[in-house]
Amino acid sequence: MGRMLPERFTVGLTPLPTAARVSRQRSALKMRIISALISLALLVGFLVFFDPGWSTELMIGFGAIWVATTAIWLTITAVGLHRAKRDLALIGQGTALYIDARGVEFAQPQSVRATWSDITALRISGSSLGAGPRLIMDVGGKTAASVPMSFLDATPSAIDSATSAHSLGRVRVDVSGLDRMF
Repeated sequence: MGRMLPERFTVGLTPLPTAARVSRQRSALKMRIISALISLALLVGFLVFFDPGWSTELMIGFGAIWVATTAIWLTITAVGLHRAKRDLALIGQGTALYIDARGVEFAQPQSVRATWSDITALRISGSSLGAGPRLIMDVGGKTAASVPMSFLDATPSAIDSATSAHSLGRVRVDVSGLDRMF
């Protein structure tokens, strides 16, 4: 006797990948600060101990370049940390979506249900920056619901398998958007 499909495939929300991103961004910010302090000490030490005989304008120029590049990298890293924390705060608890014989139901971030005949695309698309690519459900050619893949506890292949099985092969997850990221 063949195995029956479970009535519903449930994809939950998980904060783990985003929490790891927050941790990486915090570490990166600490390393940027340490690197800035070390490079400042080296620059000052070089100018004081080796007295290259540069003009005041040239030393001010090097100082300005150091300040500008340090400020840019610290800002980029701080913005990345801020966005990671914001994304972590956006992750709800519980179930993100259900896949069953009738169709797909997004429970979070918004509640949207679509039958297999209404779904025109189920795709993964978007940037690899920030929360990363999103699982997007298009209904009638327009985006009806989406959620970042990094918020989900299922892989694209698991979601595609469940989608294909429950829709009897009518709908597959289009992952071609991931090709543009690599």
